[in-house]
Amino acid sequence: MRVKNGTDTDNWRKKYFDSLDSLESGQRQFRAMETALKRLAGRLCTASLGQSAQLDEEINKLQKVIRREVSIDELEQITPALTEAIQALDRSAPARPVAAAPATPMQPDSPRAAIIGDERIRSILAALLAELRRDPELLDQVDALDAKLAASMTRDQLPEVLSSLTEIVSQRIHRIERSKQEIETLLSQMVGKLDEIGQFVAEQNQHQSQSQSSSETLNTQLVGEMKAMGESVESARDLQQIRTQVRVRLDSIDLHLQEFRQRETTRASAVRARNEQMRQRVSVLEAEANRLHKQLNDERLLSTIDALTKIPNRLAYEKRMEEELSRWRRFKQPTCIAVLDVDHFKRINDTWGHRAGDRVLSALAERLAARIRGTDFVARYGGEEFVMILSGTQLDAAVGLIDEMRIAIAKVGFHFRGTPLSVTISSGVTALLAGDSSNAAFDRADRAMYRAKESGRNRCVAA
Repeated sequence: MRVKNGTDTDNWRKKYFDSLDSLESGQRQFRAMETALKRLAGRLCTASLGQSAQLDEEINKLQKVIRREVSIDELEQITPALTEAIQALDRSAPARPVAAAPATPMQPDSPRAAIIGDERIRSILAALLAELRRDPELLDQVDALDAKLAASMTRDQLPEVLSSLTEIVSQRIHRIERSKQEIETLLSQMVGKLDEIGQFVAEQNQHQSQSQSSSETLNTQLVGEMKAMGESVESARDLQQIRTQVRVRLDSIDLHLQEFRQRETTRASAVRARNEQMRQRVSVLEAEANRLHKQLNDERLLSTIDALTKIPNRLAYEKRMEEELSRWRRFKQPTCIAVLDVDHFKRINDTWGHRAGDRVLSALAERLAARIRGTDFVARYGGEEFVMILSGTQLDAAVGLIDEMRIAIAKVGFHFRGTPLSVTISSGVTALLAGDSSNAAFDRADRAMYRAKESGRNRCVAA
């Protein structure tokens, strides 16, 4: 029989606190994601005002709700009225003529005027879709909505897009709430299991004490029987009486031994059953903790990977930059920051649609990631802008390296729908300086990149 000792309890405490730290980190991550979704939804609501009085009223309600702590039930209560307002707007929209009228320029205030070219709307939709893509179960819905946005979107189409976005955001918030509830449930279960472990250890100690007491009782009984046997032998008058007295005492000793074995067998059986029960419960708890730990790791990984390009995102860059700054302050190893931006990216989107722009960004990210060294780092900073950290590299060498990448990218034969597409990048490079913060170094490289743009694009400028 193996008794749980203090070391086992300490190990479980450590596992518990490690899991608790992971769970708290995941909960903070869920909270940050929920806040970002609310902020993006709020901005999208603001951009959608002015379609109709009924829709404005429902959007205002939605804005008030998402400014505070919101539950999925509240969102579900708002959704029917918002959907009705959008459908009412669709019903009130003028029917399109069957015969195509001569093409005339759309007026900005026309409900059919294309608005996808509005950079504010584009950035809001792109940011929101990128956030929603982090949830694998929503990918199909997000891709379906993204397909609707491939062509120019008009004000007539905006209500339908808003309705789809509202539904997807509601699902995302619901999944976040469900994950939080799972964490809270697991924490409660873990606290309960730790209490059970404490009780189990106490019971094991009690069983051990009872076993010791039982052994002492048997020892006392055997000593008493042996003493009584000796006295009987001494007082016996003949051999027959001695035999009788010895037999009686031996029978009594045998009875004590049987009782002792019965007590120990019963106790051992109870301990084995309790051990098996505890083992099964601990196995279930470990399996649940491992599942949740994997889920948290997956969420953490998703939070640092750009959904479109599959390379690290701005959050990952900021974390890596803090590490590089700390390392640079200790060892003074030369380190450079490079900011790269796609030239005329708006023209690509306007001419070919944002799906073509997405493909350009994905292909560009793949080529940048393939050309960096093992010690370097590349991330999508936002939009069509990328950032690199070149560790152990002097400024002149960094400029040469970025120039090689720039020239190689300009030679790549990008095609869309069978038509060649010319893609170039402009970049700015700077070396870390004494007293630099991550923002200061990035801003210096970013200003150098804009000087490259002003100097004719497709070039690299050092700062």
